[in-house]
Amino acid sequence: MKQLLKQIHLPGFDMMGIVLMLWICTLPFIALIVVPLFGPQIGAGIAVALLIAMLLICWGLCIPLVVKLYRNKRRESQRLLE
Repeated sequence: MKQLLKQIHLPGFDMMGIVLMLWICTLPFIALIVVPLFGPQIGAGIAVALLIAMLLICWGLCIPLVVKLYRNKRRESQRLLE
């Protein structure tokens, strides 16, 4: 089982978890600061916009790492076939 997890582990999975936990931790601050000032609809909109922004940043950092990983694996497999 551990070998299977090592095989499917991609760079960025841990970063994605950290981003999601960070977003969850910001929700109380949004509830305490934004909602009383601007209302629940604006608070929900800011929470969703923050999640999307954080995920886009995470994907922007993680996708090049995944591409690099697969390029290296592809080169290694081509070397083995030659």
